[in-house]
Amino acid sequence: MHESAVGKRFATAFAAASPAGFLGLAGSGSARAASATAVPAPLSFTIDYSKTSIPQVPTLGAGFAGNGPVHDASGAQIGKVYDACTVDGVENVTTAHALCNAYVIFDNGDELDLSTQAKIDLNPLHYPYTIKAVVQGGTGAYSGAQGEATVTAQKPGVYKVDVQFK
Repeated sequence: MHESAVGKRFATAFAAASPAGFLGLAGSGSARAASATAVPAPLSFTIDYSKTSIPQVPTLGAGFAGNGPVHDASGAQIGKVYDACTVDGVENVTTAHALCNAYVIFDNGDELDLSTQAKIDLNPLHYPYTIKAVVQGGTGAYSGAQGEATVTAQKPGVYKVDVQFK
């Protein structure tokens, strides 16, 4: 496996959904509590899939999955992300499209579910690039949450995630 191929992540992915990131925290160490009727505050974090191996060359129908730490703005680990993606379009050997779901599990036990249909570009000259993701709910402070995330691929395998709830 080629480590630069990690850029297919999320996103979701999704960071994930991604994702990851794969998701305000913006520097705090835990997710903010919210009542069942309250809209959670905007949330920002970074997902790091750089230690995850995935297929080097995108293949239509192939799947890949990953996991990695979730960090706040200060660099402190605040959780972990798990994602699974399926390649549903291939443009060339470094660019594919994937449907990704990412589950972010924060250290306090709250979870955030993200989904995206993402164009994944592995060419390091094309960084950074942005992916949009959908908030599909979660648990704890994110139970029933809806909104969208802007996922910025900073380098292969590393994604900055900014979530806006509605």
